[in-house]
Amino acid sequence: MDVAAKLNEGREYHRQGRLGDAGRCYQAVLQADPDNVDALNLMSVLAQMAGDNTMAAQLAWRAIQLQPDWAAPYVSFGNACQAAGDVARAADAFQKAVTLNPEQPEAYINLASALNELGRHAEAVKMAVEAIVIDSSLPEAHNTFGNSLAGMDSPEEAIEAFQKAVYLRPDWDAPWFNIGTALAAQDKHDEALAVYRRSIGLADAPIKHYNLANSLAALGRLSEAEAEYRIALEQAPGYVDAHNNLGTTLKDMERLSESEACLRAAIELAPDSPDLHWNLALTLLMQGKWADGWREYEWRWRMPTFLPFARDFGRPQWDGGDVAGKTVLVSAEQGFGDAIEFCRFVPLLAARGATVVMECRAGLKRLFATLAGVERVVSPGDEYGAFDLTVPLMSLPHRLQATLADLPAALPYLAVPDAVASFADVAAQPGLKVGLVWAGGASRRDNSQRSCRAADFAPLLDVPGCRFFSLQVGPLADQIADLPGIVDLAPRLGDFADTAAAIAALDLVISVDTGVVHLAGALGKPVRVLLSKPSNGFLWMLGMADSPWYPGVLKILRQPVAGDWPTVFAGLRAELVALAGR
Repeated sequence: MDVAAKLNEGREYHRQGRLGDAGRCYQAVLQADPDNVDALNLMSVLAQMAGDNTMAAQLAWRAIQLQPDWAAPYVSFGNACQAAGDVARAADAFQKAVTLNPEQPEAYINLASALNELGRHAEAVKMAVEAIVIDSSLPEAHNTFGNSLAGMDSPEEAIEAFQKAVYLRPDWDAPWFNIGTALAAQDKHDEALAVYRRSIGLADAPIKHYNLANSLAALGRLSEAEAEYRIALEQAPGYVDAHNNLGTTLKDMERLSESEACLRAAIELAPDSPDLHWNLALTLLMQGKWADGWREYEWRWRMPTFLPFARDFGRPQWDGGDVAGKTVLVSAEQGFGDAIEFCRFVPLLAARGATVVMECRAGLKRLFATLAGVERVVSPGDEYGAFDLTVPLMSLPHRLQATLADLPAALPYLAVPDAVASFADVAAQPGLKVGLVWAGGASRRDNSQRSCRAADFAPLLDVPGCRFFSLQVGPLADQIADLPGIVDLAPRLGDFADTAAAIAALDLVISVDTGVVHLAGALGKPVRVLLSKPSNGFLWMLGMADSPWYPGVLKILRQPVAGDWPTVFAGLRAELVALAGR
């Protein structure tokens, strides 16, 4: 047999896409010449295309051993390693190929891809640029350059690179998909939708429906998002992220039993997924299923968003056992509102015989000094003194085995401390005195959804017999300019103790879902909480106009459809007219 002729015959079949015929030619060559490095390398390429990464790596490695100064088998070996998940070894192989043949753009492109996967995006940029310098007509080089820029949080520049790849090869789905991802990273979800659909039209894949669904969900188009998640799951039943986001979407659509079932099924696939357990916790607690809900809520400490706040105090955590005679540090976590809502559980710990040291953020320190059962209140930077055990504040319901039926809800459980700002002038005002808050803390991811604008309160301002006062603090407090005649109390609010004094001087508080709602409720002051749709305030549950957390004082006003604040304020105006008339 003419080995060279058979090898060329195989290459021709390979170019024509007749891979079976090509493989038979390469095998014939290797039977005649087992050390033929060309055939070994080309068989490695075919094996990797067929998904046999182990065989592909073995064949390429044999070629490398026979001819260690040839770049091509290093590329083949790297491709097989990367496909098998051994990305570090792949990067090393591609780097060797680049060193051996610095004029081969494919090796630079593949090296950049591996470096991107390793998170070494700055290095990947350099390698992708090298490929473009060698041959700027390669769409793969521009696409990889775009991926590198996207990894460096430069989505606008990344889009330019992806667009060059599209220009060079309009029928290639990958850069279209990457443009969509870069647009979504900039919250340009409307633009991303069309690009994702273009990519799906060129080549379908579960991840494309998943990303399309994510953008639809971000735009509040939940029914369409649900449909796309389900398509992704039809194509890839084990797609855990799609299960997770479908479960979250069903929760936002208020289909809680379906959400729970979806998330529980996903946990069967990925029992150690913190995201799944966290979202299941929210769905359970929204249904009032406390026993399972608070247990699942403990998974928060494995969530990437919570890991920076996990702390080791050098003492064991209280596990719910006998605590009599022990000093327990109840540690702070999450937002001001959560701390005010959950501090009600601290007296239950003291009732079991514990001496309680209560940690909180500085803005709550004076207020929490009024909480029953607390030996001392501390903030970061203080001397905490000795303690035997510690427990995160929002783990108390789980450790205490609290149920919704025995929720400690006697009001008030906080009081206005001594030596705070005086609001006697506010209390002396005639008429129904109403405090307003239109925005939560800017650090919350869902703040724009749960907040409204100060101008949304305008329909209330002409209700006869009402006087309005702003309790809004923070960067959005300047929206008070949109509410003529309202009195701004923000300059007098140094901390939550001062805010408590201001609330005590009022008759009613109206607020979006913020810490002020919980403060008013904890003080026993009538309060109206304005909830967006969907609402991430899972403990307000669904279908309720009041709340077991603040019985007799709190009423919930919910958007009937997403974004519909006018209907909420129309109902609120009618209530104010009645209250002021009385």
